[in-house]
Amino acid sequence: MLELIYIIFALPVVCAALAVSGVLGSGSLLHWLNRLTAAAVGVAVILLAQSFTPTQPFNSEYVYLDALNVWVILIITALYVAAAWVSKSYLLREHSRGYLSRTPGLIGRYYALFQMFVWTMFLVLMVKNLGLMWVAIEATTLVSAFLVSFKFTRSALEATWKYVMVCTVGICLALLGTMILYYAQISALGAEKALSWLWLTEHAELLNPSLTKLAFLFIFIGYGTKIGMAPMHTWLPDAYSEAPSLTSGLLSGALCTCAIYVLLRNIVVVIPTVGVEFISTLCLAFAALTIAVAVPFVVVQRDIKRMLAYSSMENIGLMIAGIGVFSQLSIGATLVHMFNHALIKFVLFYIAGTIVQEYQTKNMMRIHGMIGDVPHTATFWLLGIIGILGMPPLGLFFSKFYILYSLFLSGHYLLGIVIIVLLAGILIGILYHALRMLCDKAKRKPVGDLLEHADTPFLAALLLGSVIIGAGIGEIPYLEKLLAQAVRIVGGGQF
Repeated sequence: MLELIYIIFALPVVCAALAVSGVLGSGSLLHWLNRLTAAAVGVAVILLAQSFTPTQPFNSEYVYLDALNVWVILIITALYVAAAWVSKSYLLREHSRGYLSRTPGLIGRYYALFQMFVWTMFLVLMVKNLGLMWVAIEATTLVSAFLVSFKFTRSALEATWKYVMVCTVGICLALLGTMILYYAQISALGAEKALSWLWLTEHAELLNPSLTKLAFLFIFIGYGTKIGMAPMHTWLPDAYSEAPSLTSGLLSGALCTCAIYVLLRNIVVVIPTVGVEFISTLCLAFAALTIAVAVPFVVVQRDIKRMLAYSSMENIGLMIAGIGVFSQLSIGATLVHMFNHALIKFVLFYIAGTIVQEYQTKNMMRIHGMIGDVPHTATFWLLGIIGILGMPPLGLFFSKFYILYSLFLSGHYLLGIVIIVLLAGILIGILYHALRMLCDKAKRKPVGDLLEHADTPFLAALLLGSVIIGAGIGEIPYLEKLLAQAVRIVGGGQF
């Protein structure tokens, strides 16, 4: 298993070095290197999952694998492979008419940053030390900042500045919380195994409750900024809107999932000390605020990618609410929601990027008649919209339903009703914009339906995967066991 982990960490770095060196140029060899690297890592992850028993964690000096991080690794890998295989057609279209037409050599730089971005996320998921985890999550910010600014326009640089500044403040708060937690560990347990979350979890009852509660407040706000919770969300719409669409899909589907994973790891550590009620109150309050902030911006939005960004905030709020309920049902639904949201949102951002390329505008008010003009693009756009709004048979329907159901089961009736009303507002807003784009008479001629044969299977597989994960996970023995064990890890014996 350790050899497979070495492969997962080594291949993206080698690919990034070759891509940025320019030895392969910017032609087919470079595109195939990117694709084959992702495919090889995907095979390594599948072999790793096959050799991994959910109830028997793998533990080495620096790397730790259990059901929780393997679940998230599967999410990241699915997006990684899909992004690598559809990137060629997207980048070639940008090369012919977009920002890459000015500097073709940027394709190699993009692939290098893409590979290192995924590498940092794998690092976040596999380390077993809260300090190293903080370093890895900060590394994701630094690498992804170059991707957000990749177009090098005024608006892209402004979005990058906001992204770096806001997230850095958040990460610094998370560092402060981690340092306070370290002080609590030294006071109660000594300096042995500093910030090892395995060691802290085993001896959490001995930590000072006041210090631990203060530490978690900073950790929650800090990593909440990285997740995109309101009111620390201000970087999110700009970054998602200005980044290349492939990057936007990874920011929403993969990086957000990694940040939630980091928050869950810290919750597992502190919950025996600070108690469920404190964490639940904090999560539910910020969940409701995050969804509420997203509603008016979705309704009045004109930028297609910003609309998807605020849709991500809605789903972030739902996942934080599921964590806040902190029951076996809600945690399971939240983990499934993480998977479904990642798959569907990547498809939507990729299709949004294709729409922008076709119509040469991000303004949804200028896009009409897609069903007649670009039927293939319109089909995937409609399916993605159906999925992200939580309509059957796409997987988000099931995970949304169970998160809301768990709110009512736990006695949070008023909050459940408020969230349903807010979700209805978002549904109306997104449907209004999406249907206007699909229907009506086209006011300008698109350049053509640009989805290629290489794109369609991967986009369809992601949508089908959402259906399977949402509706049929109980019929897949390995995934069912993996999910059940991940839920038990998050519960930490609380349920």
